[in-house]
Amino acid sequence: MIDSHTHILPEISQALHRKERLFKVLFNNSQPTSSLSDLIASMKINKIEKSVVLGYGWTDFETLRISNTYNLSASNDYKENIIPFCSANPKFGKRNLEELERSIKSGAKGIGEIHPDIQDLDLSDKNLWSDMMTLARENDMPLLMHSSEPVGHLYPGKGNTTPKKLYDFIQLFPENTIILAHWGGGLLFYELMKEVKQISKNVFYDTATTSFLYGSRIFLVAKHLVGSEKIIFGSDYPLLNPQRILKEMEILSKEEMENISYRNIKSILSI
Repeated sequence: MIDSHTHILPEISQALHRKERLFKVLFNNSQPTSSLSDLIASMKINKIEKSVVLGYGWTDFETLRISNTYNLSASNDYKENIIPFCSANPKFGKRNLEELERSIKSGAKGIGEIHPDIQDLDLSDKNLWSDMMTLARENDMPLLMHSSEPVGHLYPGKGNTTPKKLYDFIQLFPENTIILAHWGGGLLFYELMKEVKQISKNVFYDTATTSFLYGSRIFLVAKHLVGSEKIIFGSDYPLLNPQRILKEMEILSKEEMENISYRNIKSILSI
């Protein structure tokens, strides 16, 4: 069992807290945070063999680098259990690329989570993204992006990264492997359209925060729309206990469960 969407946070100074926009958006409403030790304890309780630890959509470079170092160090401490992704922000230009290269050399397996709204990133600006996406593609690294539903309730960090914006971005980089968090904000429903299905051939959808967004029938609908081979189990720990989503997945067949809970992410990351 691999939880492909978890977050951990190091100790961050109050000075950086004040500088970093993400803290104001995500963590002013009692949203839970987790240290590495918290995550490891949760994994043991929930029988999760490995966890992908994601970064966040940082707007301050120093905070971004501290977060990446923490994720990479976590992987060194728990090589069999922790799979590190690295935070990125293309607005940092050359510094962003250098930090990505440092992270890749230190074992990062992917990029993300990207939060376009918090980071004020234009998904239609190919020049902004091109160097980073080229680096990701050359290193066989997926990019994981936050996604927003265009309807429904508001919540901290929801943003407006809706299916239309995501689709436009995918069209710019169709050869990159892209993981859309939170079911892609519903983009998968549009894969009924032939052109969307074709352009989204390298797109995957994770299940993070499913229990807050959809009823359990989302798994049955999604497997018919895109196939279990394009769905990746992720909880968004510590926001949601992984068992809540795993329980909802029990309506699937054994093979479908195995695809979603570990096979797909292992194939993407070549692990």
